[in-house]
Amino acid sequence: MRELITPPDTILDPSTGAARVGSYRGDLPRVDPALLAPRRLDRLLKHKRWVYVAIASDEVFVAVSVVHLGYLSIAFSVVFDKAGRRLLVDRATFGPPFAVSVGDASGEDRSARAWLPRARVRIERPRTDATTAVTAALRGVELEARLDSRAAPPALSAIAQASDGFLITTEKRLLLGVEGEASVLGRRISLDGAIASYDYTSGLLRRRTTWRWALALGRAQSGERVGLNLGEGFVGDAECAIWIDGELIPLAEGRFTFDAARPLDPWRVRTADGAVDLRFVPGAAHSNHTNLGLLASEFMQPIGLYSGTIRLPDGRLLELRDVLGVTEDQDITW
Repeated sequence: MRELITPPDTILDPSTGAARVGSYRGDLPRVDPALLAPRRLDRLLKHKRWVYVAIASDEVFVAVSVVHLGYLSIAFSVVFDKAGRRLLVDRATFGPPFAVSVGDASGEDRSARAWLPRARVRIERPRTDATTAVTAALRGVELEARLDSRAAPPALSAIAQASDGFLITTEKRLLLGVEGEASVLGRRISLDGAIASYDYTSGLLRRRTTWRWALALGRAQSGERVGLNLGEGFVGDAECAIWIDGELIPLAEGRFTFDAARPLDPWRVRTADGAVDLRFVPGAAHSNHTNLGLLASEFMQPIGLYSGTIRLPDGRLLELRDVLGVTEDQDITW
């Protein structure tokens, strides 16, 4: 199993210019777009960045995201009802690049905003503040929440570079405390005591990029708070880990078995070494099927419940039963 080390203070080594590739325990350094891509055209066409926030309570799973593709922007939000196993709200809006901003920092001084005609989103953590404020207003949903990192385990950060030079940075922070509420189709839902995750990604990505991804937020049958992040492809095992109460434990790369023609059928989500063995039962899905020439996306993100087991490196066995989360199958040309 790989070791998580302290993050570097810069993405690139100042003496050699080489990327400081690795998987780290703690906040990602500031990501300077000019260092990633000195040429403005490369930044326009290849630099992609996004923030994805998820909140899981006893009642609902709420997600909101701001995406900057260089030449296009996207904001979306979904609300999934756990008891009814259905989407209450599913909204997505596209716009020009100047309609959103995603900052260069993932930790302190983080920010992401969208001010599209049918979507207003603000995600901010001021410097020296341990809480991230999340506000969103899309048709049918309004969200006001504060995500508290003071009692959360460390973030997992990754810097990855492909053989062709494309560079990806990402930070995953799970088991954040939550205070706030959502108004969904006129119904007020308290989010106090819920569990949240924060996902920041910024990098130069290939023209065609594919990945599969899993996120789970909840409690094990033995009572521990549990957060799971698995990926297959993209940056590989560098972003794969489990958060248990105050612990952050790296995991092997994810493996996903599902029927792409029937994405709402159950999925099997495992790790390459078999330590994670989960059954994911979708209730509904947020999806996007777009072909705009320059941009073509086949994106499927089912939302539902995880059950199964996770064997930890020290031999402990965690059992999950009906834990909220998502899977994702992404194939995008951008």
